Order: sequence, then C-alpha cells, then structure tokens
Amino acid sequence: MRVVKETLYKLIGSPDGFSLEARIFNAICVLILVVMGYNIPFSFSVGLPETGWICTVLFGVSGYVYYLTRIRKKFVAALTIAGVTITILFAVNYFFNSGMSGASLLSFTITLFLLLIAGPSRHALFWVLFNLTIVLSLLTIEYLYPQFIVEIYPTRLAQTVDLASTYSVNVFFLYFGTLFFTKAYKLEQKRVEERSVVFERLNEEKNKLFSIVSHDLRSPLASVQQYLEVLKQIELDSDERKKIESELLVGINHTQEMLVNLLSWSTGQMRGTTVSLAPVDVGACLKPIIEIYRPLAAQKEIQLVFRVDGLPNVLADGNLLQLIVRNLVGNAIKFTPTGGLITIEATRTDASGLITVKDTGRGIKEADKPQLFSLKAQPTFGTNNERGVGLGLFLCKEYAEAQQGAIWFESREKVGTTFFLALPLPTQAKN
Repeated sequence: MRVVKETLYKLIGSPDGFSLEARIFNAICVLILVVMGYNIPFSFSVGLPETGWICTVLFGVSGYVYYLTRIRKKFVAALTIAGVTITILFAVNYFFNSGMSGASLLSFTITLFLLLIAGPSRHALFWVLFNLTIVLSLLTIEYLYPQFIVEIYPTRLAQTVDLASTYSVNVFFLYFGTLFFTKAYKLEQKRVEERSVVFERLNEEKNKLFSIVSHDLRSPLASVQQYLEVLKQIELDSDERKKIESELLVGINHTQEMLVNLLSWSTGQMRGTTVSLAPVDVGACLKPIIEIYRPLAAQKEIQLVFRVDGLPNVLADGNLLQLIVRNLVGNAIKFTPTGGLITIEATRTDASGLITVKDTGRGIKEADKPQLFSLKAQPTFGTNNERGVGLGLFLCKEYAEAQQGAIWFESREKVGTTFFLALPLPTQAKN
C-alpha cells in the first residue's frame, strides 16, 4: 500500500506541492494516456484508421500537457490547451466516425465532465458554453450537409462494438474520476480541518499574548508609578516604605518571570524552538535558579530544599531545562502558604533522569487539571495574590517534549502538588 501511495504521489503530485484541481487534472492526464494507449491499437484493429490517428495525436497532446502541469506546474495553461485541443479533435473525429450514429457524442460528454471536475470553478461556464457550441454546431452541420459525414461502419456489429467500447471507456473514466475526486476532496477537507485547529491554537496564543501585554505587564508598572507619586506627596516612615518596597519587589520579580516566558514563547513562534541536546550537570545547571528564588521563598518563610545527589547528568538543553525548573519553582512559591516546604530533587531511574518539584501548597482543583498545560488554562492567583497567566506550564510541556522528555503532575487539594520532569540519560540519545 505504501508503494502504491508513493507511486501515486509521483504521478499526480503530493498534496503539499499541488492544489486539489491540479492533482485531479494530473490524474486525468494519466488516465487519458492509459485509455489512448488502449484506443490506438483498438481503432486500427476494427477498421477505424482516422480514429486511430486522432487517438495518437490525443496521446501526444495528453503527454505534453501532463509534462506542462506536473513538471512545469502551469496548471491553467495545460488545462486550457488540453480542453480546447481534445474538443477539436473529437469534433474532427465526429465527421470520420459516422456523426451522430457513432460514438463521438459520448466522448464530448465525458470530456466536459472531466473539465468541470478538474478545472477552476470560474472556468466552468466557459467550458459548458464551448462544449455546447461545438456539439450543436456539429449536429446542425450534419443535418444540413449529411454528405460531410463519413459512414465507416461496415456492419452493425462494428458499430455496436465501437459504441460499447466508447461507453465502457466513459464508464471507466466516470468511476475512477469520481472515486479519485471524492477521495481527494475528503483528504483536502481533512487538511483544512487540521489547519483550522492550528489557526485556532494560534488565535488562542494571540489572545493570551494580548492579555499579558494589556493587563499583567501594565499592572506592576502602574504600582511602581503609584508608589513614586505617593513618595512625592506623602512622607512615609521606614516601616511603611519597606513594606511597600517589598511588595513591589515581589511584583517586579513575577513580572520579570512573565517577560522571560513571553520572550521565550515569542521567539519560538517566530523562529521555532531550537534545541541543543548534550549531557548536562543537573546540580550546576539548576543551582543558580534555586539561589534566585531563595529570597522570594524566605519572604513567605518557605523552606526551600534542593537535592541532586542521585542524578549527576541528563541529556538536555541547559537553557530550556532552567526555564522549566524556574517556572515550576516559581509556581510552587506562589501557591504555597507561609511556613510551607518546597523540595526540588533529582533522582535516577532505570528509564530516565527524574526531576521533581514538590510543594505543600493548596493543590490544584480537579476542574483545572485537564487544561493545566494548555493555553486554555485560566489565570490564577497565589497565596499572596501573585498572579499567574498560564503561559509558564504551557512552555514547560512544550520544552520538555522538545528535549525528548515528559512532564506530568500529581496533586491533592489542601495537601500539595508534585511536578515530575523526566529526561533521557546521556546514554539514551535518540537518533
């Protein structure tokens, strides 16, 4: 089946390289070449040399237009040349094939059918009028000047065989043409649906971006502005100043976190995610991230424990690994109340390296779990009203999979949440 599919793509073109109409036309050209290859010897064998020569010319024209559309990709020009030439050849054959008593009228019908299903819809009226004009003109000429028609059937048997053969060929065209058109249409419909899913995801991402820019990045700046205005108008004592500055520092830190995620996401959208896998020392890679978050954890009196003795190295991209852990630790601090515990631990299993971030926070609601790693996740607030936008966990999943890893979680409300990040070991590099 795979060989047949590859051969078909070579003959008519792949969906990525050719439009639906072009692929249908390429298939028709191949069918005409096959049918004319049959009609040429058949016509000569039953005593129809004129028809045989016309079929020979038609075989050559079909080969040329197939080259024009399949190789040169000039679909409209090839279709126009083929439609006009084939119709004229059938008109000539009409006079040498007993006129309306012969099989030519059937050929005009099938030609129009093929042009209509293969050609652009804007050309459909032209082909109908062109076909009608030619056929009605031929019938009028035969009615007024019957002597122009060459009766070529020596017997009724020869006429019956020719009509039966032409009818069978037309049925062959109708069957395979309709079958191919139906399959091609369904395939195109599937591709459109897949693109719709992609466009929907991009639209969600765009809305998420606008939400962040319009609200989440503006709010901390507004807080800083208000603080500076207060300083100009009111003299604050030392304790009040320290309290406000501490709150502003937390807001600025979370805004910086959002900016890092936003810039990383935007870069990935424009250039694609670049991943450079190499053996990474987990302790050396994650220690700077943990040290950054220790002051934030200390402000909420949260104990931050970091253990990596059981896993020296993983196969990863150091920058992406840091971004994932930064988001996981940042979320853990947001959603863990004062006096809680957060443990970051790296261990080695038989299958992979496993990094866990466990907290004693409020847990995740059952209704929020299915969409936690998607952009559909709703913004949430931490125990001190720290705002999360849902972009971080989306990036965590995307970057975990980009490093040939996986990420998942376990959570119980009012008990805590544990995130698991599995990454391959250096000896498990995938080709």
